[in-house]
Amino acid sequence: MQEIDYNKIQEELLAFTKTEVSNFLAEHPNEVFYAFAFDCNAEYAEVNLCFNTESAFSALLQESQSGKYKASYQSEEQINELRYNTGDWEYQSFSTQYVLSEDELFGDEEDENEDKDDGEPKNAITDNLLLHFSKTLIEFTKSEEFQKIPKTPDFKVFCIDHDEDLDEAELRLSSLA
Repeated sequence: MQEIDYNKIQEELLAFTKTEVSNFLAEHPNEVFYAFAFDCNAEYAEVNLCFNTESAFSALLQESQSGKYKASYQSEEQINELRYNTGDWEYQSFSTQYVLSEDELFGDEEDENEDKDDGEPKNAITDNLLLHFSKTLIEFTKSEEFQKIPKTPDFKVFCIDHDEDLDEAELRLSSLA
């Protein structure tokens, strides 16, 4: 098993993000966004690019508050949770990249809990991937492509794993900035 080149992953993910965001913005020239996220499943080396607009969120919130879940979306905390739940965004996973192949990620191991041949436990690889995804997002915020995103004044970026909440994701990002 070869050692994982996290710097190469970051370079490739940054190039992918710049290209895909530029393409997406060209297809959505009249929209303004309140958030951009890397919605990740680090266990599978997956990064999904996501955007949402105020109008899409307003429609979702109205539907959620009037539907069968209306008791669940009344408090500020619940509304904020819905607002930043990328799975409910209009442009959830508009583009996806797997930064490692299954062979690179899992090798030929039958037991997923075993350590890789390079001595790095699987959960350490997942943690390292998430850390490098977050670093890549920070680098993206310094790019020309990021500057071109039409943003609301309270625009937010975050890198979140499938089993995290927003606070965890923001804490990791702020620790790197």
